Amino acid sequence: MDSTKRYDVVVIGCGLMGAALARTLARQGYSVAAWNRSPERALALADSGVSPVASLDEAVQASRISVACTDSYESTRAALQPVTDWDATTLVNLVSGSPDEAEDMARWAGERGAAYLDGFIACYPNDIGSSRGMVVVSGPAALWEEHKDIFVSLGGASQHVSDEVRGAGVLGAGMLGAFFIAALSAYVEAAAYAIEQGLSPQALASTAAQAIALLEAVTAEMATAIAHDAHETDQATVKTFGEAARATLTALRAAGHSGRLIGAAVENLDLAERAGLAELAFSAQSLILTRQDAK
Repeated sequence: MDSTKRYDVVVIGCGLMGAALARTLARQGYSVAAWNRSPERALALADSGVSPVASLDEAVQASRISVACTDSYESTRAALQPVTDWDATTLVNLVSGSPDEAEDMARWAGERGAAYLDGFIACYPNDIGSSRGMVVVSGPAALWEEHKDIFVSLGGASQHVSDEVRGAGVLGAGMLGAFFIAALSAYVEAAAYAIEQGLSPQALASTAAQAIALLEAVTAEMATAIAHDAHETDQATVKTFGEAARATLTALRAAGHSGRLIGAAVENLDLAERAGLAELAFSAQSLILTRQDAK
């Protein structure tokens, strides 16, 4: 590599998402380097205006910002171990993991003198660079402001959520993990049952759209209810949801489906009813979810 070469960004990890990050930034006029443990993946990006590099040490030192998009925090640390000087760059780690791992990574970076931001990507590779694209970042606000142009270029919905480095990890585990993945899995469970019962995929569309619209309408209200411990309702109670959930589970199992996800929901609703919350709103389940006696 030409030691005088400077980059706006070096992308570390050229899988599906890392490649999308690198191509998008290059397309938007940034000078982009890319490194991958298997060099052929970085080399494949050359036709997109991305510079594949062999020496990650040199590339990091030559870049304004170093964006890691590997499969784990451990993989990121292993890849970056040879880097000898962090003075010229900010390390951004976009890896799915836990808040505790984010804090450990921040300490690792701090021991090496690296400025550090943690985050996750809340979209598909096809969304990178669009208004739907979202990179969620936490850590020092000044670092976010310094590099905000990069994040907004990657997704119009990108945002800084906390000065605490673990903040993005909390949202990633909660919203992307516990909520989105569970919800998507529940849809697969529901669609498999309905289609096996003779309905077409098209027949699911309108009902699914209504369910998603209801989710969008109630989630903000539910977060406020949980935050303020205000669970009174004149709409639908834990008991109402419990009756519907138990009927659903019976229908799925009668058709030979396990109903694992709706089964877990039934368990939570049953616990809430036994705890005396039957006449409160669905959000009242939050009152028992962290209690040891709820197990």
